[in-house]
Amino acid sequence: MKNPLRATGLRRRLTALTAVCTLTVGLFATAATAAPAAPDNSRLASRTVRLTDSRATAETRSLFSYLRDGRGKGILFGHQQTTEFGVTFDKADGVASDVRAAVGDYPAVFGWDMSDQGYGSSPGTPDEKFSTFVKLIKDAHRTGAINTISAHMNNFVTGGNYGDTTGNVVERIMPGGDHNADFTAYLDRVARLAHAITDDDGHPIPVVFRPFHENSGSWFWWGAAHASPSQYIELWRYTVEYLRDTKRVHNFLYAYSPGGGYGGKDDVYLRTYPGDTYVDVLGYDNYDGTDGSRQWRDAVVADLAMLARIADKRGKVSAFTEFGESGALKPNGHNGDLTWYTQLLHAITADPDASRTSYMMTWTNFSTDQFFVPYPAHGSLPEHELLPDLRAFEADPDSVFSSDLDLRDVFGRPVRAERHAPFMHVVSPTEGQRITTATTTVRVRVSGTRPQRVSFTVGDDPTRRRLRLDPTTGYYTGTWDIGQANLDNTMTMLKVRAALPGHRLLAVNYRVVLGEKPPLPPGVVDDFEGYVDDADLRSAYSPYGTNSVSLSHDPVGTGKNALRFDYDFGFQNYTGIGRRLSGDWSAFRTLSLWLKPDGSHQKLVLQVVAGGVAYEAYPPMAGTESRTVEIPFSDFRPAPWDTANADRRITPADLAHLSQFNIFINQAGPGTTTRGTFYLDDLRAG
Repeated sequence: MKNPLRATGLRRRLTALTAVCTLTVGLFATAATAAPAAPDNSRLASRTVRLTDSRATAETRSLFSYLRDGRGKGILFGHQQTTEFGVTFDKADGVASDVRAAVGDYPAVFGWDMSDQGYGSSPGTPDEKFSTFVKLIKDAHRTGAINTISAHMNNFVTGGNYGDTTGNVVERIMPGGDHNADFTAYLDRVARLAHAITDDDGHPIPVVFRPFHENSGSWFWWGAAHASPSQYIELWRYTVEYLRDTKRVHNFLYAYSPGGGYGGKDDVYLRTYPGDTYVDVLGYDNYDGTDGSRQWRDAVVADLAMLARIADKRGKVSAFTEFGESGALKPNGHNGDLTWYTQLLHAITADPDASRTSYMMTWTNFSTDQFFVPYPAHGSLPEHELLPDLRAFEADPDSVFSSDLDLRDVFGRPVRAERHAPFMHVVSPTEGQRITTATTTVRVRVSGTRPQRVSFTVGDDPTRRRLRLDPTTGYYTGTWDIGQANLDNTMTMLKVRAALPGHRLLAVNYRVVLGEKPPLPPGVVDDFEGYVDDADLRSAYSPYGTNSVSLSHDPVGTGKNALRFDYDFGFQNYTGIGRRLSGDWSAFRTLSLWLKPDGSHQKLVLQVVAGGVAYEAYPPMAGTESRTVEIPFSDFRPAPWDTANADRRITPADLAHLSQFNIFINQAGPGTTTRGTFYLDDLRAG
């Protein structure tokens, strides 16, 4: 028998349907507290929820309560665009689904995407795409599913797609940026969709909205190498405030979902966390590139357990917002683990913390060339070899599918939302930002109260500089006259204060760096000499996975500083750092560096993204003696995962268009050390 959570479901017949994505600076942030238990309520409906939107609709409040209280009683299965694309059907009609064809039931969670600048993924004109998008979500709601929407936003600066990481997009779409209007126009379309998706009684359909996902990587323009943690946080907050407060969207829950893995370390996961006031679902994306290894499953379990513990403390929901075999499932005969789904489910549910994951969603079945859910025999296609395992997954007492949901419990719980405490954050400049102009604009957002006065001071200077409310933007705004002489590559503290009625005070203290980092000669990636401290270094380099970088004063290659890189393969098989890179290297022929390896024989990867292609070289990590390494660009090869460019070689034309430089350390294999430290300096082309 299915678990008790599933046994209370309506068990609707499917044939009936055919008749019809760390708060670190703000004080006074709301803390998570346990809601009082409802007396003798079989549906476990808590009376109070604390949401990003205190004016959320009744159905949205209920959905959050259901997801929160159901943790540990079964994991909802989700599939992205399950009725929009598939192998077993040609046209999206809101009914056909590969999951339904495979196991006889729909997923409990339907994923969608605000692609093509917010109109949806289906063919047609923008209006046709939008209409299809609305219809598919409404049809999904009728099946009894929960809807979640991610957002693969095009590049608002260049017009390229979400994978075009050029143009310094995040900075330029925020308030004061030259493409802010383009971004808000996109959010207008998101709001239009939110208002258009209503149920048969005219009530807005609740959605888990998941923008800016997988930002811990750098394959999207909002990713780690293209936005500092503070920039990402303010981008997220701007998005929420615009949708919630300006466009009055009240049927969204907001899901934060950076990519894995984190080795179970919450401080790394929370590095770009927008704060409890702006997040409802703590999500996490992780794809298996190991063909079913226990190491990957253990890493997932450690991270999901960590998310569950954070959710408990903060009154949130935790979820496995994307999972699957990396690159999709393979044709029959080429999949290593034929019990991949059930092995993963059992690993998660065996852990008392990880088992409190609310849902787990896999990606889209675009075609037989890319699919994440196995399919039954269809036409000339034989049954996929993982189908028996997916059916076992569906039959498992710990998995929840659509017909197992009691919609009265999901959307009909009588709960209220707590009001927000007063909150303040600084929109610009952001924490750790380098300010390189003699004047800059300070923008502050205060919500939940009307302050009597907002002001800021700089460093040890007690002079209070007044900020005044701009009614057109809702920000308290003022000009900070820094002075050219103060742009000397030093750190200073900005202190913002909002005086409230009743002698209350909101306060934000944060650091900024004044002046440019000393310029590097042409071709130099980094000599590590111009950073004011470790925090400044970490602002320049974004982490991939779990690691720690800092400035080393001994050993060094030349000068006073080198890069120290500490890694641990306990729950990951690679980790790295990256930064944006610009310049023209077409006249250079080699990349050189000073390296002090750790004798581990792990695989060091130097990756240059040039001409839109990631090229790699692999300096050996044997021995522990420091040395200078010189690598001809002719020895660089496309990254192994880029099979489309496998035969390509780096050219001067590629080197004229640089976008990124990454440093990775990959685990060499079983029997090697699991942790270590190496040093780099004087990275330069020549």
